[in-house]
Amino acid sequence: MEQQRKAAHSGWYHETQCSQQGYLPLDPHAALAQDRFLLGLDAQLDPTLRALINERQGLLNASRACYDVLFPHSLRVSRTETLSLYDRLSSALTVAQVSGVQPLCSHYAARLAPLSSPDASRESNIRQTHITQFARLLATQPTLITAPMLKQLNDIGLSTQDIVTFTQLIGFVSYQARVLAILNGLRGRAAAVLPGFPSPEGCEQKGFSLAMLQWTSRLPEVAPESASQHQQDVLDLIAPDARSSSFYTLLVHNADALSEFSAVFNNIMQAGERPKAAWRELAAVATSELNGCLYCAGIHGRLYLEAEGKPELIEQLFEATHRDDIVDAVSQQQAGSAEAALLESVIALTRTPERFDARLLHGLSDAGYTATQSLDILLTTALFSWSNRLIQTLGDTLSK
Repeated sequence: MEQQRKAAHSGWYHETQCSQQGYLPLDPHAALAQDRFLLGLDAQLDPTLRALINERQGLLNASRACYDVLFPHSLRVSRTETLSLYDRLSSALTVAQVSGVQPLCSHYAARLAPLSSPDASRESNIRQTHITQFARLLATQPTLITAPMLKQLNDIGLSTQDIVTFTQLIGFVSYQARVLAILNGLRGRAAAVLPGFPSPEGCEQKGFSLAMLQWTSRLPEVAPESASQHQQDVLDLIAPDARSSSFYTLLVHNADALSEFSAVFNNIMQAGERPKAAWRELAAVATSELNGCLYCAGIHGRLYLEAEGKPELIEQLFEATHRDDIVDAVSQQQAGSAEAALLESVIALTRTPERFDARLLHGLSDAGYTATQSLDILLTTALFSWSNRLIQTLGDTLSK
């Protein structure tokens, strides 16, 4: 990995914090802020930090557009699109609650409040119970999602398009929660922690390696030759080989959500002058390992090495005898290094976004990361809280 230097930017975070105005109490009406992605939290940043966020307009625009796709002002259900606005917002509230980020809980609760709840029939209650349980499990323990659970969603009336949209919105709110946690850290303190908030359970995934793996869909894909013109246009736009990718031909069931997810992904992973930056790839690897995503960890492990990362660090992270605290252990082994500060921040933002705080930003700054690099690291972690959940839920990872 390229050696980090403590030059003019080494104190970027400390310098901007000296002018902070303190923490403002949360206003429940702020959940209806005009910017429904950042919820107005960026307006409370120091001007220097606000400018840093505003440099990412492409990312912010794509994120806002994805919010509008998944949570529109109104929605008419159909035979193939049965997820109502109530279903979507109640699921988003569930994900927000398990993330512990209070402004996000307030926002989705405020949007949900005026809507009529489903009827009290037995079928409706069973459907709502399944939806809520699935959202909570995917948000907290994505490795526990299995193919039979998708079949259960189908059995209660969700179409393939519904299940794709449902998974996208759970991933999106997981990403949004971590972006808001980053903003709360930049404001100088942690997000408010909900009373009695539980500690997260660890992931017990095994089999991490640099080997090439294959991803196969658990649900019927859209055949490119029978896709709508809009679906074909989206596939052609997002990647040269998208028509032959099971991942993309499945996600294109909701073409608008796929288009915005791809835009968010590219605006984070290809930002700046170095599209393959070792710190960004290492953040992707560590987040994927914490979430138990074999496929993403392997891909970005290889990209990390291509970006002149440390082979011994990947070897440590991908130890054959995997423990749920292996990333913590490697962080401790690397104590005092830039990589240790990176891993510590990734661990905190992935596992406990509600507790992400200024101390971790100090750690990145002290390790020599510039403001832009630090934001890259944290946004990558937020992104893979979304991307990992799509990969793990909608398909199986197999050896080639």
